[in-house]
Amino acid sequence: MKSFLVLFFLSLSLAVSAQSQETISGNGKIKKEKRNASGSFDEIQVSGRYKVLFRQGSTTSIEVEADENLLPYIETNVDGAELQVHSKKGYNVKPTATIVVYITLPKLSSLQSSGSSSFSGEGSLKGDKLEISLSGKADVDLSLNYSGLELAVSGSGMVKLAGSVTKVEVNISGSGEFVAPDMKSQNMEINISGNGNAHVNVEKKLEIAISGNGKVKYKGSAITEQAVAGNGRVEHEN
Repeated sequence: MKSFLVLFFLSLSLAVSAQSQETISGNGKIKKEKRNASGSFDEIQVSGRYKVLFRQGSTTSIEVEADENLLPYIETNVDGAELQVHSKKGYNVKPTATIVVYITLPKLSSLQSSGSSSFSGEGSLKGDKLEISLSGKADVDLSLNYSGLELAVSGSGMVKLAGSVTKVEVNISGSGEFVAPDMKSQNMEINISGNGNAHVNVEKKLEIAISGNGKVKYKGSAITEQAVAGNGRVEHEN
């Protein structure tokens, strides 16, 4: 009975929240708007559904391309070292075309996404360490040249990477995918719980832990340590 009441009030709360949001439909007049990018940021947090394009440059800049009447409802706020991209509180935007956010920054050290946004870059991004955290159905397609990468995927996100990263840690829960046969790495640790998949390229050491139906396919000459429970599989690609 107690569990039922908790679920009931949670459902009621979500319903009230959904009803309190006003939906704004796009007018079809696409416009690109330059945003204030005061201060330096190297962390990105995105909530919702956007197409985000990264470019590495000496200064920061932000541009948003969307239906003209929706632009006031798309917020790009810089809080300390973090750029936050989301719809204005209390509003749900309904664009006629995908909203595109163009971001230029000296370096990218953190990317967090909740929702179904896509992320890609112009050329290869370079840096020391990058943390990527995805929940929902985000899609990431980047070329990297980094010393370290920490990747966490929960949900059904897809991460496709190329380039070179020395040390990599991957955590997948759900049905997420990590596709990186074209990203050379020296050492990698992969933890999968659920139905996640990983395709990687490792030269020295590869540690794998799978619980569930996950699959890891790897190429390279890495020495492997495997702990597999359930129907998980590990395959070496020649």
